[in-house]
Amino acid sequence: MQSENYRENLEDALRNLLNVYDSIYASIVNVVMQGELKEWNDIIEIGEEYNISYELLKSCDDTNVLLLVELLDKIETTLETLKNINGME
Repeated sequence: MQSENYRENLEDALRNLLNVYDSIYASIVNVVMQGELKEWNDIIEIGEEYNISYELLKSCDDTNVLLLVELLDKIETTLETLKNINGME
């Protein structure tokens, strides 16, 4: 049986992975907005907000973006696996 400290540290690791995921996602959006979506980005008014979907990112032709998207997929798979094998929500 796992100790309470073990589980707390595992939960902390999961939170850290979520933060990393969010940070990488934001970085991918920034790269796309200066790459494939640069023309669109240049005509958007300052202050306007748009959602860049995960599907849009996956459909990009930029190899760098696709590699980062693969990393997000791996992080998501790891998070779900860790939650499942440890009975966490």
